[in-house]
Amino acid sequence: MTDQKYERARADSGSIMTAQSVGPAPAARRRLGLAAPFGELAIVWLKIALPLFVGVAYAFTLKIFTTETFFFWNQDLPILALCVAITIGIGLAPRALAGLAPALYWPPWRWVWLLAAICLLAGWLGARWVFEGYALSLDEFLANFDARIFAHGQLVAPVAPEWRPLLPALQPIYMLPAPDNAFWASSYLPVNAAMRAAASLIGAESLLNPLLSAFAIVATYAVGRRLWPDQPRLALIAAVLLGGSAQLIVMGMSAYAMPAHLAFNMAWMWLFLRGRRLGHAGAIAVGFVAAGIHQVVFHPLFVAPFVLQLWLDRRWRLAALYTLAYAAICLFWIEYWPLEMRLIGVAPHAASAVGGGWFVQRALAVLSGIRIGNLGPMALSLVRFVTWQNPLMAPLAVAGALAAERAKGHLRALVLGVFLTIIAMLFLVPSQTHGWGYRYLHGLLGSIALLAAWSWSRLTAPLSPDAQRAAAGGLVAACALSLLVLTPIRAWQAWAYSHPYALANARIQAAKADIVLVDDTGAHAFNAGTIVRNDPFLAAGPKVMAIEVLDDDQIAALCARHSIAVFDGDDAAALGVDTVRLAPDPDATRVRALMAQLKCGGPLR
Repeated sequence: MTDQKYERARADSGSIMTAQSVGPAPAARRRLGLAAPFGELAIVWLKIALPLFVGVAYAFTLKIFTTETFFFWNQDLPILALCVAITIGIGLAPRALAGLAPALYWPPWRWVWLLAAICLLAGWLGARWVFEGYALSLDEFLANFDARIFAHGQLVAPVAPEWRPLLPALQPIYMLPAPDNAFWASSYLPVNAAMRAAASLIGAESLLNPLLSAFAIVATYAVGRRLWPDQPRLALIAAVLLGGSAQLIVMGMSAYAMPAHLAFNMAWMWLFLRGRRLGHAGAIAVGFVAAGIHQVVFHPLFVAPFVLQLWLDRRWRLAALYTLAYAAICLFWIEYWPLEMRLIGVAPHAASAVGGGWFVQRALAVLSGIRIGNLGPMALSLVRFVTWQNPLMAPLAVAGALAAERAKGHLRALVLGVFLTIIAMLFLVPSQTHGWGYRYLHGLLGSIALLAAWSWSRLTAPLSPDAQRAAAGGLVAACALSLLVLTPIRAWQAWAYSHPYALANARIQAAKADIVLVDDTGAHAFNAGTIVRNDPFLAAGPKVMAIEVLDDDQIAALCARHSIAVFDGDDAAALGVDTVRLAPDPDATRVRALMAQLKCGGPLR
């Protein structure tokens, strides 16, 4: 933007955009005694909270106390109250904040690059200071697990014969079935791990997700410019709402695959909107990579509404091209594991055991767990999601969702992508266990920010110039509070939760024993997946095993050959790990009794 244009923008009446560009908007009026549009947004907060709290109450009636329950009481409920209070507080005195409005007239690209730089720096520092270099969830650990294998120039890690029968105890879940346990790798698709492996070769592994998150801010602005080429402020609002998301920044500190999903989705949408041969070819190429990030389902759910819109618009050739391309993409990634096994020399009949049939079996196993009780965990997850964003983003997106559906086109596609993902996760995986925000919607944060920006324009378009300036100042205040207050609180919450697990993992990895058995059952039950961690080549540290997976013969053999220590719930509770009381596991009880009889195993030192 030239200096002359910049000065004209600052001298403008304060309007962020014109009502004509987005269609009719409701008449502006005060609600709850609050200035527009904050009264409307406060009401939307109530509309969001009511059904979610019904679902949360239902979850509590099930008497299943999960990680999400802990997060709800200890992290999310206080922040929900704070988000509503911020919305109301700004609505009580918006004109006092009108002086902040000119901040939105700073050249947009400067804001975008500044937010991207803040996200990058915060993610890089947070990986060290917030998470202490420790991967809390199994999803994160297995991404690094596979990355270590790839960095050694291998697709899978070979397993020595003596450890092959013990692989289920060394890592009980999310592992690729291998003939005779001759090798191991996770059952996740490889792109996220491959990117982490490439970054690790130049010592930049902790920079990968911060870079992807920073890129997502830039790409969201670029998509907004494609959607609204004459209204750079609207694209800027989307980028600012995204850049102030605590979920975006804290997830950037982690090793999760979700920052990659967000970055690739926004890159795909920019290419798709660019159009022509180069744009569509680029979108299909990006889609191929994005579908293989870690689970095949997420990226196609984002893309499907855009392809559907092509069919509705009767763009037959382009719609057919995308449909066939994504059918081939999904088929390739479903058949990735048999291809991988053939490349390492596994016989075709054995390799086919992890092909399409195995994928269908896994999907059917998940679908068999569908029940009305899924609504409870999903409600907890959605409360977590809305409270990890800018205080205005969730109510803005909800307020604009129906209008965007009526507007059709790309706006409807954005809404449908979010809706399809929520429905799919309700059926497939309603409980995310760990996650900073709701990670299964992380790839759609850009979509939600764009929808929220469009909704802001609808709510503020009918206002007078003075009211628009006041509203713009309130928006700037909300974004500043999100970035400078809510995000640090959320980072502290993430550290406070993960720190005891990091201590437990460090203590286990420093053990002098050959074998550490993890007993996560009984009076102080905890999530053993956070500490049953082994080097893929079984070269570093003690061998860590889940005690309940071992049989009597295996315990006897281990006791005869190795020094053994036990890490149990009492040890975890002493370190501050979140624990719950469960009935004793019969398998773990049996193993502990046998170990006592054999005078094998002692406390961890």
